[in-house]
Amino acid sequence: MEFQTDTPIYLQIATDIKQQILKGALCPGDKLFSVREYSILYEVSPLTVQRALQQLELEGVIYARKGVGSFVNHGMQENLRRQMVAVQAAEFVARMRNCGLTKAQIRKLVEQSLNEEGME
Repeated sequence: MEFQTDTPIYLQIATDIKQQILKGALCPGDKLFSVREYSILYEVSPLTVQRALQQLELEGVIYARKGVGSFVNHGMQENLRRQMVAVQAAEFVARMRNCGLTKAQIRKLVEQSLNEEGME
């Protein structure tokens, strides 16, 4: 995984794990890799991975069982979808506002884009 310079690595790892849950690669109740396995996979220190897992636990995405491991919480897929879509929509609107577009112009741009894709 290539990391971006503008976001802490532990947050990028947490986001990657969330995306795995969204895609169905990790399902409710599934056990996550160990800290050591993730540190090898992402080529980062175990402390960075631990921080990512702590963030996910804080957000309620996963839960940890001492001595057993971390697991995906039930009902997370739909919650994550709503949260991540809301964040991306807000970031998109902010970028369009920075380009000087009004609400009406942003709506029109989105509608045109959806029409070009044939979406209803």
